[in-house]
Amino acid sequence: MLSVNWTCRVHAGLFIWTMQPGVSVILIFHVKSINVGLTHSREMRKEGFVRLVHADEEFVTWVAHLRYPDMQRAVFLKLPVTGCRIALLTVRNGLDDDFHMRILVVDQECMGLDFVLRCVAAEHDVRWYRYSPKPIRDGEGMGLKIVDDWRDSMPWAKDGLIWCSGNFRFLHELDRYREHGFRIFAPTVASARLEIDRGAGMEAMKAAGIDVPPFHEFDSISAAEKFARKSDRAWVFKPLGDEADKSLTYVANDPADLVGFLGRQIASGKQLKGKCMLQEKLDMLCEIGVSGWFGQDGFLQDKWQICFEHKKLMDGEVGPATGEMGTITQYCETDKLANEMLLPLAPALQALGHRGDFAVGAGIDRQGKAWPFEFTSRAGWPAFFIQCASHRGDPAAWMAALLDGKDTLRVSYDVAIGVVLAQPRHPYNASPPELVEGNPISGIEEVYDDFHCASVMLGKGPKMEGDRVVDGPVYMTTGELVGCATALGKKIERARTKVYRTIERINYPNMMFRRDIGEKVTDSLPLLHRFGYALDMEA
Repeated sequence: MLSVNWTCRVHAGLFIWTMQPGVSVILIFHVKSINVGLTHSREMRKEGFVRLVHADEEFVTWVAHLRYPDMQRAVFLKLPVTGCRIALLTVRNGLDDDFHMRILVVDQECMGLDFVLRCVAAEHDVRWYRYSPKPIRDGEGMGLKIVDDWRDSMPWAKDGLIWCSGNFRFLHELDRYREHGFRIFAPTVASARLEIDRGAGMEAMKAAGIDVPPFHEFDSISAAEKFARKSDRAWVFKPLGDEADKSLTYVANDPADLVGFLGRQIASGKQLKGKCMLQEKLDMLCEIGVSGWFGQDGFLQDKWQICFEHKKLMDGEVGPATGEMGTITQYCETDKLANEMLLPLAPALQALGHRGDFAVGAGIDRQGKAWPFEFTSRAGWPAFFIQCASHRGDPAAWMAALLDGKDTLRVSYDVAIGVVLAQPRHPYNASPPELVEGNPISGIEEVYDDFHCASVMLGKGPKMEGDRVVDGPVYMTTGELVGCATALGKKIERARTKVYRTIERINYPNMMFRRDIGEKVTDSLPLLHRFGYALDMEA
């Protein structure tokens, strides 16, 4: 039953409504496009509105379903008065159109625990499949529905959502399910190849008219070493295929440095799972990435996400490559790098049937030119944790909507930060169970919304109860990459302050994390802004 339980007025271009306790509100604005400027758009998005553009683009409709059940709240929103129609309905608590669905998580990366927990908290019915060649204890003791074979659960999830954490297994089978109407939030075999086969990805960029740095592919480390010996310039070595050892990525100072690194890999007997690449080293101001969510009608507009990765293990970008130890991100409505790197690829992604996240990792040289380095055609880690922190509302319903050609995703446009928390022997993923399993973690309960579990279980162990040590349920580690702490802020420094306060509340033996995430971004922003990049981000 709908009931009117509100007060609102328009005065001097300011629309005001008062939320009453115990109700939620469906609010609709129908506005002439010419009357809605960038300032209006940002104000609407801050309050949780989704924009729908009509075919003739003359009118814009904004819709929001807002819930403030525990308090009365006055909301002030600047709007043009002329050409604006307003409709407002309120729904009493308990009568909301709550959306629950069946979700099957196909977790190739063993990074899906946090997403599973958030979907369960949103009252979805979730089954979780974890791929691992060795025994895995992630999520143990948490009451989750863990399945041994995802295939058996596909009929169960057909009318719901199938979400994948990676792109290197099961895609051939999943593509066949797509043909039968299954909602699968994952890349296709063809779109995954753009990342897995970096050479194919570079060719796709060139076909889209994007300049790429010079590169060479090799069938083996030995072949790359022979090439480096004859070269007169520095190169970046990268494994291709589904090589999981991110520490093999190496940025050489000169040819001799690269020959020495490759020689050590050969002497140790290292064998790659695929080809490798040497990419010319450029004089870079900084590395930057941009991503977008791709559905049946292309990229979601007004939701580009820029990111700055911190890949080395230690502060100051020192030590082995890890994939990432932390990242600074921000959603933005418009972005120069997205225009240069993502939008030109939209026709190709449409033809390849891609669904989900798609990102380009690039670098800006000291003359202000952007150079693409690689694609990521899947959820990024820890990027997905940070995206979840920036999203508003249900963690999964917007994915199902995207697959149906709708945009219901609500995001924060604040700066977001994620800092990875690990333990030895990260990043080598070679630790025996006795080293990484069962280390008690304290403090997660205090910062639960801002900590994203990866290699965590719930077991029995020592905990403080008042001033006494007792045995009871405690969070424990199950692997090297334990989780990720996140925070949002209007500026980088505010987000940094908040995330490190969160980390101070968490403790476990031999906890590893970087303390400088975001500092290098602050240093690069003035020049980036001069070149037209990351304009919404403030230090």
